[in-house]
Amino acid sequence: MTDKDQQFTRMWNEANKSKREKFRNLLKSKILARGIIFNESNARTFWNGDVALITPEKPYEERPREERFERRRPPPRRRGPPPHR
Repeated sequence: MTDKDQQFTRMWNEANKSKREKFRNLLKSKILARGIIFNESNARTFWNGDVALITPEKPYEERPREERFERRRPPPRRRGPPPHR
């Protein structure tokens, strides 16, 4: 087990809940930004610098532009008197 691997294990299983959650949330944000499912094995691989070995479970698929905008809600209507000019 390498030093980096031991460091990951220590921080992943940290007794202090706030430190443990801070570490996991940091890794989670970085991993999810790459489109990779967050779990302990993927986090360990990422922490050890072997990102190329992780294959995303769901490749990022962008919806067509029209479909993205169909789901948007219109802006809320203004209520009350008109603004003074």
